[in-house]
Amino acid sequence: MKRILVLGGGIGGVEAAISLAKEFKKKSGYSIELISDKSTLFIYPLSIWIPVGKRTPQDISMPLDEIAKLRGFQFRQEKVERILSKENKVITDKGEHQYDYLVVAMGGDKMRPKGIEHTLSVCGGGEESLKIRDRFYELIKNGGGTIACGFSGNPKDKTGVRGGPVFEVLFNIDFYLREKNVRDKFKLVFFSPSQEAGKRLGGPGLKALQGLFMQRQIEPIFGKKITAFQPNGILFEDGHLLETNLTLFTPGMNGHPVFKNTDLPLTEAGFIPINDFCQADPMDDSCHFEDIDNCYVIGDSTYFAGPEWRAKQGHLAEAMARVVARNIFLKESGQIQTETFSEHLNILCVMDLGKEAAFIFRDDKRAMAPIGAWAHWAKVAWEKYYKLNKRGKLPNAPL
Repeated sequence: MKRILVLGGGIGGVEAAISLAKEFKKKSGYSIELISDKSTLFIYPLSIWIPVGKRTPQDISMPLDEIAKLRGFQFRQEKVERILSKENKVITDKGEHQYDYLVVAMGGDKMRPKGIEHTLSVCGGGEESLKIRDRFYELIKNGGGTIACGFSGNPKDKTGVRGGPVFEVLFNIDFYLREKNVRDKFKLVFFSPSQEAGKRLGGPGLKALQGLFMQRQIEPIFGKKITAFQPNGILFEDGHLLETNLTLFTPGMNGHPVFKNTDLPLTEAGFIPINDFCQADPMDDSCHFEDIDNCYVIGDSTYFAGPEWRAKQGHLAEAMARVVARNIFLKESGQIQTETFSEHLNILCVMDLGKEAAFIFRDDKRAMAPIGAWAHWAKVAWEKYYKLNKRGKLPNAPL
């Protein structure tokens, strides 16, 4: 029995397990197993609605054991501690697992600037999103205040950033306050140490973003480096203290800390470099990995070359997952792997604004960012599609 291990129960990992099970459904002698320390798949693109009470963590979580039973793979709830690619072995808190193929989809790790404990992030999971909601509701009850939302990147890797959800939470907060007729009681601020926050969205996307800041009276602070977060606000490098009642901040990403306990090739930021087939691929010849081709990496765990605007997004992680599944199947069928992820490289983001949304798309040929209620309802429809798709009730949409 050949064993294919998938590490990580997020969007990329789950899609990898599903796609592998589908590829090998009619091919006997293969075991597809997913290992995650979480019991559920948390659908992060929908978490932006938790702070304004439109969703709960339960609404946007799916039990991994249920998905596994429906889609034909095995699920193990274990915490990965080490990866030994020379020995084709993964060590968890519950034992050792040998593999014939490995798919790493463990995501990344947030950087920890000074005072980060005084902030909350919508990218922190369900419990943290509930804390944002409770603090937000408390401010409304108490008569208003200043809410600042921001994000930063990783200077060692421009793709180590997660900015879209921050914009969405900010605009949804603004919309909620207007619905409740208390917007005038609040000051909303967006901040980023980057002068070019939002630039990767392309010209139309950046223009739409700037217009939304003006229309909704949101104060933007660009290019001011942060010295520390404090209980009462944000201290900038120039000595200015922005006093806040609630600070929402999503820091840049590093590679997953477990990667340091492996013999995998790593970039300076701790991500695993890959080639166009999604195989782990050292950037020089100093690693034993040049002789091993059975380890694949997808999603936020990766470093990959490409245009300056490239970004790690959920739809790209799913595309990578399907590429990996197909390539492993081809190799096991005695064929040459042919599937590449670069053909799916683009920015695709439905940035929800409350009752409208901006549909943002960018690739090497075009960029657009139309805004309308139809885009908001498209995101709502995607939620229904995604859940049904993971249960096998709807086929994959094109990526």
